[in-house]
Amino acid sequence: MAVNIDVRDGMKQFELGQYKGLNVDRFDVSVKEEELNEALNYVKKSLDEIQIEKNNEPIETGDYVIVNFEGTENGKTVPKFRERGFKFRLGDENVLQEFSANLLSKKMGETVIFETTIQPVLLEYQALWGIQITFSVEIVKVYHMKEPELTDDIVREIDPRVKTLQELKELLATEINQEKKAIARAANIEKVFQALADGSKYEFDEGTLKQAAENLYRKFAEELKAIHDMELIHYLMQRKITADELLTECKEEAAKIILGERILDVVIQAEGIQLTGEEMKQAKEQFKKRKSQQDDQKVDLVRELKQLETQQLRRTAMDFLLEANLAKG
Repeated sequence: MAVNIDVRDGMKQFELGQYKGLNVDRFDVSVKEEELNEALNYVKKSLDEIQIEKNNEPIETGDYVIVNFEGTENGKTVPKFRERGFKFRLGDENVLQEFSANLLSKKMGETVIFETTIQPVLLEYQALWGIQITFSVEIVKVYHMKEPELTDDIVREIDPRVKTLQELKELLATEINQEKKAIARAANIEKVFQALADGSKYEFDEGTLKQAAENLYRKFAEELKAIHDMELIHYLMQRKITADELLTECKEEAAKIILGERILDVVIQAEGIQLTGEEMKQAKEQFKKRKSQQDDQKVDLVRELKQLETQQLRRTAMDFLLEANLAKG
């Protein structure tokens, strides 16, 4: 069923296609295994890693070592290369690569001696580039860090509400499910409106669309300052976008708003949707509340009441479209 309407606000023409029985897949609120694993990994990262010492095992890339070392040139100590209790991770780029290469496969307690020419890699050794240094490295301690396992004892410490790992998984799954349910309505509206837009024919009035985009741009800048105390220029710098690119985003959002309102208004007309007594009561109560807070006596209160009624009608039409187009299940 196609419905035509003369739309002057924002569009040159609009024709709504089929708007019932589209069988749009609902936003999935079930908890996927990967989502649960991600939540468990987040819990693990909140715990301290376990330090595992390696007393008689070969050093591997990724192991942590604590060493006493001394570097000499022609038998004389180079102060820059003398340190006790130096800790680093084998393979780290901010350590001389020769340290990692020569300590690999060695064990705690050994002393490793090697010669190397300081290469122009690390700026902190710039004055020593090209000099041949003999290093003596005493391996004091070797260990690696292990991610803690989520045992029943540990999960009880994390959250007193649970006694076992299985109960923690169930709690996390419930929380993820609730989070997804909280965004399900907005996600379902997006899916249904996209399906309706795909089946409709429309053309925006470019002048009106441009003005709507500029209004959104200006409102965003005002709210950014009022709510977050941030200037628009700083926001643009953070996102690394230009003002024109933000205006393009505003134009896209304005188009969605205009199209969405037109769809709802046509459905209201086609279905003869009217406010119930309870909905009218809610609109009037909201109107009274706004009126009591209104400082500007020049505000057109009649027009504002009409806007509130229109908003309520559109919410009702939105509920109708969700019920008429979402797949059952």
